[in-house]
Amino acid sequence: MRKLFSVISLILILYFAHTTLNAKEVTFKWFGQACFLIITSNNTKIITDPVSMNGYNIPKEIKADIVTVSHEHFDHNKVEAVSGTPIVFRGLVKGGKEFAKIDRTIKDVRIYTVPSYHDKEQGKKRGLNTIFIFEFDGIRIAHLGDIGQILSSEQINKIGKIDVLMIPVGGKYTIYGRDAEKIVSQLKPKLIVFPMHFKTDVADFLPYSADDFVKGKENVKRIDGNCYKLDLNNLPKKLEYVVLNYK
Repeated sequence: MRKLFSVISLILILYFAHTTLNAKEVTFKWFGQACFLIITSNNTKIITDPVSMNGYNIPKEIKADIVTVSHEHFDHNKVEAVSGTPIVFRGLVKGGKEFAKIDRTIKDVRIYTVPSYHDKEQGKKRGLNTIFIFEFDGIRIAHLGDIGQILSSEQINKIGKIDVLMIPVGGKYTIYGRDAEKIVSQLKPKLIVFPMHFKTDVADFLPYSADDFVKGKENVKRIDGNCYKLDLNNLPKKLEYVVLNYK
């Protein structure tokens, strides 16, 4: 019995050691508006749509490897607020009048873009907007920037299958409500939907909050802080709506 107990104990120790050593996770931190820090399991750091306004700030100690800018509005393009010497991908060129064509692999991350509009009038009111897709660790993330339109079939095909969706829901300058829900149904993200660009005590000029968007939905997780860790070895079985706090 003692030998059997010793063998079982050894097996358990080896199992948990193996699990710990092979633990893989992706970290998401939200700093307000459409600004996220995404950290891959290989510690590559991506900042999306950098922001610096009122209480929305990127901590100085974070040194990014990659920065993406969906469009050139002041609450999405504060590249100078990011520490380090990141590679910067701007989705728009020539003063925001044209789309850049991006399909690059940096370290363990493939990044490509899909053109879209900031409004329902094909950009005539608020201009152009770039959707960024990130591929790494066997997952695919879509960051929709300040999208203001329902997706076309061409855009859906270019975006492809998505595991994690970052979608604006605050209205006024972007989609909200039924339009946001429509895009979720169009893209069918497998794991997580992160609402972004919504009303808070900082962004009180936006009419709709994250709670307005997730009201009545199943599998809603409200995080006290601004950080969510996705365990790649224990993925959600059903789609989760994760609401982060910028603080």
